[in-house]
Amino acid sequence: MSIEPQVNNFKKEKERGQEEDIVVRNKRSLSYSMKIPYYILRVIGVWPLRTDASVIDRFASYSMKCMCYFFFAFILIPGFLRIFLIEKSTQQKLKIFGPLCSCSTNAMKYSILLMHREKIRTCLKHIREDWTKIILQEDHELMMSQARIGRILSTMSICFIYGAGIFYRTFLPLSKGSVVVGNRTIRPLACPSYFVLFDEQKSPAYELVFFGQFLGGFTVYTVGSGVCGLAAFFIMHVCGQLGILMRKMNDIVEGNYSIEKNPKIRIAEVIRHQIRTRSFVKEVEEILQYPCMAEIMGCTSLVCLVLYYLVMEWEDSDATGLITFVLLFVSFAFNMFIFCYIGELLSEQGAKVGLTSSTLNWHCLPVKDMKCLIPVIIMSNYPLKIVAGKLMDMSLSNFNNIIKTAVGYFNILRNSV
Repeated sequence: MSIEPQVNNFKKEKERGQEEDIVVRNKRSLSYSMKIPYYILRVIGVWPLRTDASVIDRFASYSMKCMCYFFFAFILIPGFLRIFLIEKSTQQKLKIFGPLCSCSTNAMKYSILLMHREKIRTCLKHIREDWTKIILQEDHELMMSQARIGRILSTMSICFIYGAGIFYRTFLPLSKGSVVVGNRTIRPLACPSYFVLFDEQKSPAYELVFFGQFLGGFTVYTVGSGVCGLAAFFIMHVCGQLGILMRKMNDIVEGNYSIEKNPKIRIAEVIRHQIRTRSFVKEVEEILQYPCMAEIMGCTSLVCLVLYYLVMEWEDSDATGLITFVLLFVSFAFNMFIFCYIGELLSEQGAKVGLTSSTLNWHCLPVKDMKCLIPVIIMSNYPLKIVAGKLMDMSLSNFNNIIKTAVGYFNILRNSV
């Protein structure tokens, strides 16, 4: 009796088991890479629902969006009413304008994400397909290293934003204590407001307003960290795919990883991968360009205002205020740094792809195959970058310019007020 059929069946079962292990590994890695933006954006109703989502899930998503806009309005409308109708002092108006600027910036980013929800769904589908195509262990390790960087950046953004936000929304107003003005006791709020229909200083209105502003701050900080986490998730995925692209480019001549013996087939695979990756970068840029622009405008304004608040607290010798505004300064600056840093990583990775395509051992290929490398080299040397509002590249040099601009505005503000 021949044992060849049994050997063949054993080999097929072994290959099938390896394929199942790869599928499980890739699913687990995909879940790891998108876990942080998934949970944050789902809380505020931005994460795209599945096409077969239940009525309960759709209603919950709709309710979260309504609640987010309610809390944005709860902070913005009474705050602007107080600026225009109550406050006469320029310093007090500036003190109120800071949290309103942060809230309006994040409300703008939130609205932009909702407008691009279908594009986010398309990008997520693209990412899932990319993970299913990862077979080699080297490619998987490369993608995981980029995913870890994305998670670290997202986690740091969450820690800084929520840490500074909790200090500002709770410890700072509570540390101020009550102030007696005439026959009236003024209890501080994180965002001084004017409610036309009731007096926010009387109980239980004060407690409800205080808690509502805390939830409003939670919404603002969730949107800020969610946008940052989504940007890091998308860009680091692109960087991983560009790393795989460079491996495939080197494999055109060497042929160590591909089962295809014909270099033309390997070149065609590189071109397909390159076109796919660049189309994904284009989709990501369309999603992030206006949130990045809002982040630049908000960071410039908020860093300027926070520096002004620091000077005011220093003059008042308020230790709690100093600590709070230092944390806020670090939070705003670091969030802006993350956007510029991932933009810089994308540009550097794109430049590496261009260098790899230009330094291939093309002379080892037949003449006909050499000509096929021309479109690869041309496409690889086209720069990759995230442009904020089609005006400014997200890079570390521009981060330096943003901070310098904010400090310049602070000097003007300090001398004029």
